[in-house]
Amino acid sequence: MGQWGEDLACVWLERKGFKIIERNFYTTVGEIDIIAKFGDDFYFVEVKTRRVGEMANDLAITREKWRRLEKTVGRYCWKHGVVGGIILAALIIAVDKSKGTAKLRLVPKG
Repeated sequence: MGQWGEDLACVWLERKGFKIIERNFYTTVGEIDIIAKFGDDFYFVEVKTRRVGEMANDLAITREKWRRLEKTVGRYCWKHGVVGGIILAALIIAVDKSKGTAKLRLVPKG
């Protein structure tokens, strides 16, 4: 379900005007699911796909996960010379399999 959620997230972001730069960027610290741009801003997106009612979607990303994501973003930015315009966000996807629907919500860190 995770890969499906990431694919769905990319389509949703592109429809909103984002350009997907990279997917599944790995370091020894962690991984970034999607790196996208909107205008001059870089968005580093963690995708969480959950069945409706499985768990509180906003709690799907722990403080530790945000910490690892921030470190991984730092490494990406250093490696690619990215400065300024950096936004960390979670894309929460709530899937209702019984109805065949999915709700997506972009939640910036903070």
